[in-house]
Amino acid sequence: TRSIREGFAFRHVSVWRRHSHRLEPAGSSGPTGIARADVDDGFGILGAALRHPGIVADSVADELDGPVAAGIGGRRMACAIPGSDGAWGVLLVIAADDAEPTTTTRDLLVGMADILGSVLQVAAASTALERRVHWAEAIGRVASDIGSRFDSDQLQGRLVDHAIAMFAADRGAVFLFRPDGSRETVASRGLSAAYLEAMGPGDLGGLTTDAVERGRPAFAIGFRDDARAADVRSSVVQEGYDTVCVAPLIDVETSESIGSLNVYHDRRHHWRADELDALARLAIQASVAIRSVRTYAQLATWAAQLQSIQQLGTRLNRLSDVGAIGNAIATELRDLIDYHNVRVYRQYGDDLIPVAAQGEGEYLDETEDQLRLKVGAGITGWVAAHRVAENLRDAAADPRADTIPGTERDVDESMILAPMVFEDDVLGVLVLSKLGLNRFSDDDLRLLVIYASFAAQAMAHADATQRLERQLQSRRDLLEITETILSTLDTTTVLESVADRLGELVGSDNIWIELVEDGGVRLVPVIARGLEAENYLEPFLPGETGIATWVMEHNLPVLLADQFDDDRVFVGPGGRVHGGLICVPLRGRIGAIGVLSIERLGEGRSFSEEEFELVALFAAQVSIAVQNARAHGAITRQAETDDLTGLRNHRSFRHELAKAVAAGEPFSLVMIDLDRFKLVNDSFGHEAGNAFLRAFATAIADASRETDLAFRYGGDEFVVLLPRTDATHVGPVADRIRGAFANVMGPTADMRSKGVHVEASAGVATYPNDGATPDDILLAADRACFMVKRDGGGRVATAEEGLALTDVFTLQIPTPIDTGP
Repeated sequence: TRSIREGFAFRHVSVWRRHSHRLEPAGSSGPTGIARADVDDGFGILGAALRHPGIVADSVADELDGPVAAGIGGRRMACAIPGSDGAWGVLLVIAADDAEPTTTTRDLLVGMADILGSVLQVAAASTALERRVHWAEAIGRVASDIGSRFDSDQLQGRLVDHAIAMFAADRGAVFLFRPDGSRETVASRGLSAAYLEAMGPGDLGGLTTDAVERGRPAFAIGFRDDARAADVRSSVVQEGYDTVCVAPLIDVETSESIGSLNVYHDRRHHWRADELDALARLAIQASVAIRSVRTYAQLATWAAQLQSIQQLGTRLNRLSDVGAIGNAIATELRDLIDYHNVRVYRQYGDDLIPVAAQGEGEYLDETEDQLRLKVGAGITGWVAAHRVAENLRDAAADPRADTIPGTERDVDESMILAPMVFEDDVLGVLVLSKLGLNRFSDDDLRLLVIYASFAAQAMAHADATQRLERQLQSRRDLLEITETILSTLDTTTVLESVADRLGELVGSDNIWIELVEDGGVRLVPVIARGLEAENYLEPFLPGETGIATWVMEHNLPVLLADQFDDDRVFVGPGGRVHGGLICVPLRGRIGAIGVLSIERLGEGRSFSEEEFELVALFAAQVSIAVQNARAHGAITRQAETDDLTGLRNHRSFRHELAKAVAAGEPFSLVMIDLDRFKLVNDSFGHEAGNAFLRAFATAIADASRETDLAFRYGGDEFVVLLPRTDATHVGPVADRIRGAFANVMGPTADMRSKGVHVEASAGVATYPNDGATPDDILLAADRACFMVKRDGGGRVATAEEGLALTDVFTLQIPTPIDTGP
C-alpha cells in the first residue's frame, strides 16, 4: 500500500481482506482516519468491487463511506483482489478531488489488484508451508513432551498449554468422557469455575457431538449466536469468548471417543484448513499419550494390588479385633478398588452384623441398625447363604436386592459382593457400592474375592485369639470385680457394676437382675441392659411366672441352649423367641435373694459351658455383695432413727440440712416446739409423755408431704425439712402440721380435766432468703419459734418476725430428752 500510494501520488491506499461475509483492514498507507474494525462485505464501493470482479468501482467522498475513510477527501476507487477460490479482498485508493478515473487509471488499478493477488497467493503458500513445518516441529515437540509424562494431570495440563500457544488462543480445556456418557473437565486454562460447572456433564451445545461424529475438529465463529449453543448461550455470553474449536480425542486401539480438546479465542478467529489439520494431528498425539498414561496407570495399579495383596495377610493376622480387621479391610480396599461405599459384615447365626462401613455422598447417613440383616435377605444375605460372589452392574434392577429401610435409594448403583469363607464356614460378606451403572469390572470382583479369603482367615484367627483372651481376662476381671463389689455398700451400684462388666465379658443381647422382695415371695426387676432393657424392667404381673421364678423357687442355675423349646420361659406378646439363656440364683443364707439372667437372641446363638460357669461365679460374688449392702443399710437406718418416735434423729437432720444447702436449691425449714409439755410428764408420768410424743410424731409424718423429711430434733422439739419449697408455700404446710396436733389433743380428755393444755409453736425459715449456711437457716427458724413461745405459743411465726430477737437470741443445743420424773 505504501509503494502504490507513493508511486502514483494517491492520498490513501488500503487493502481489505475478506472473511466469510465481512471485510477487515489488512494494511493501509496515508492519512489517519481509515477504519480499524471490519465492515460488511456489501458495504459501499467495497461491496460493489466484490460484486463485479475486474471492474473498478468509484465514488466521491460522501457519508456512505464515512465509516471506512472518515475525514479523507478525494475520489474513491476500489477493485477486487483475486484469490485462488474467488475474490481475496479489495484494493481501495483515494485520489485528488478533481481526479477523474480514466481508462488508464482503471486498467492500472485492475493490474495492481491482479499483481497484489498473485503476491498474496505466493505469500500465503509460503506462509502455509512455513506454518506446516512449524506445526510439524511443534507437534513433534508436544508429542515428546506429553508422551514422556505418566501423570495424567500433568499430561492434560501441558496439552492445554501447548494448544493455546500453537494457535494463539486465549483459553483451552480438555474434557474426558465417563463410562456413563457424561463428561468431566480434567484440565483448563482461562475458563472460570462457574462456566465449567454450568457446562455440566453435557456437551457444548451440540458442537462436541458434531466433532465426535465427524471424527474431525469442528469450530464456530460467534458461538454465542450459533444454533448449536442454544442450551448454553447464557454461559457463553457470560464467559465472553467468541470462537471455539473442538477436536475429538479418539482411542487409537478401540476407535472410541474418549473426550475432546477445546480451544477458545476471545476475538473472531477464522480457522483455516491447515490449522484444523494441525489441531487434528495434535489431538491424535494427545489421544496416544492419554492411552499410554492410562495403560501405565493400569500397570501401576496392578503392581500395587499385587503388593497390597501380599502384605494384606500379614497385616490382618496381626489384628485380633473384628472391628479393627473390618476397618483395615475397608482401608486396604480403597487402594485397590475405587468405591463410594464399603461394608464389612460378620455372620453370627442367622444375623449379618456390619462391623465396619465407610461411605460418602448418598451413603453418609446409613446406620448400623439400618444395615443389619438376616442371612438370605437381600443380595448380601443371598451371597452369604449361597457362598457365591456377585457383580451387579445395575443393583436396583436385581430382583434379589432390597432397599435399606429408612433410606431413599432411587439411584443408579453398581455393587460387587464376596463371601468370607473359612474351612467351609461363612464368616461374613464384603460389599462395595458405587453410584452409576457398570462401575465395577470383573477384575475388581476377582480382587474382592481374594481379599475376602484373607479377611476370612483373619476373622477366624481373631475369633480364636479373642476366645483365649476372654478366658484369661474373665478370670482377672472376676478377681477385680470381687474386690469392687465386696467393698461397695450400695446395692444399686453393685448391680450396675456387675451388669456392665458381665456384658463386656460375655457377649449378649440382654442382661437383667431381679431381687426377691415381700418376704421372699416376689421378684422385682432392678437392673437391665441390652436390646429389651425396658421390657425386662417392667414389674411382674400378678401370678406371672417364668424361668426366673423357677430358679428362685428351686435355688438352682439353668443353662438353656435355646429358650424357644423350654416351657418354663415366659412367652411375651411377640411369641416365643430363639436364643441362648442363662439364669442363675443369687443365693442367701436361707434361699435365693435374687436372679441374674443373660440372653442371646437368634437361632444357634447359645452359651458355652465356660460362659455358664463364669456367670455362676459372678452371681456368687454378687450374692455376698448384696447381702453386705443390705446389712449395712439396715444398720445405717437404725443409727439414723430416733428410738422413741421412729422419726429420723438429730444427727440425720444435721446431715440432710448440710446436703440441702450444698445442693443450692431453695428449701424451707419448720421448727416445732410443744408448749407446756412438761405438765404432761408431771401430771401423767413419763410413759404417758412418751406415748404423747409418739402420737405427735405420727401426726407430723402424716401431715407432711411425700417429699418432706421429718426429724425429732430433741426432747419435745421437732423439725420438718421441705425440699424445693419457697417462703410462699411453707406457711400452709406448717399450719397443716400444727392442725394435726389438734387431733392428738382432741381425745385426751384426762389432760383437759386436769387443766393440762398443750399446744405447738412453730417457726419457719427459707433458704437462701433467711440464711446462707446450715447454722444460719436453723437459727432463723429457731428464733421465730422462740418468739412464738415467748408470746404465749400456739401459732406459726416467720423468720422475718423472729428478727426482732436478733440482739438477744443465741442458738442453743437441742433440749435434752426428759427421761426422769
